[in-house]
Amino acid sequence: MTQNSSESAVGDSAVFSADLETSRGMTAQGNGLFLKKFLQKGRGISAATPSSRFLSEAVCAAVDFSKPSTIVEVGAGTGAITEVILEHLRPHHRFVMLEFDPDFCDILRQRFPNIDLIQGDVGEIEGPLASMGIGKVDYVLSGLPTPNLPPKSLAKMMRWLRRSLAPDGVFSQITVIPLYYKSFYKQLFANVEYEMVWLNAPPGGVYYCRSPRRRVRRANRRR
Repeated sequence: MTQNSSESAVGDSAVFSADLETSRGMTAQGNGLFLKKFLQKGRGISAATPSSRFLSEAVCAAVDFSKPSTIVEVGAGTGAITEVILEHLRPHHRFVMLEFDPDFCDILRQRFPNIDLIQGDVGEIEGPLASMGIGKVDYVLSGLPTPNLPPKSLAKMMRWLRRSLAPDGVFSQITVIPLYYKSFYKQLFANVEYEMVWLNAPPGGVYYCRSPRRRVRRANRRR
């Protein structure tokens, strides 16, 4: 786990503005690395390019930024969604991001040096969050290739969500294969809504998932 000062996870407009200025000058570097990783790992990466501005905004649309909340981004990649999140954060928010890939983590540290970053598997996220004093989470914004996660990681992530996601919390998940995995997410969550995002290359969308199921039969990763 890599963690900056825990105070930086709590909203500070000046800190967020500084990180945004830093991050915007590094977008091209992140894009090149993303494509390289996709060619190396295929389905282990959610897409060949970082999320577009339109897709990133759609993921963040799940969040009511007017209210105090704890927001966790999983599968932060090179920070496309992170950048949009930071534009909306206020002092009443707590924000932490998680990424597994070491090279992506290096980019994230350079782009967002004042934001808490957990480097590790999403299945192990509960411990590091607890060490930061975070138990309950209101929003989980996911850039993970969730249907392609190793079964053990997926099962542990769902256990964490059942324990930690607030009763009215949302798991907001990107996809670049529109509607293909809707039945998969319905096996994991009692309430699943989908929004199409045409202005993405390729066209994609967002699953807004609520109420993690207590008992989940082995999730079918196909339609």
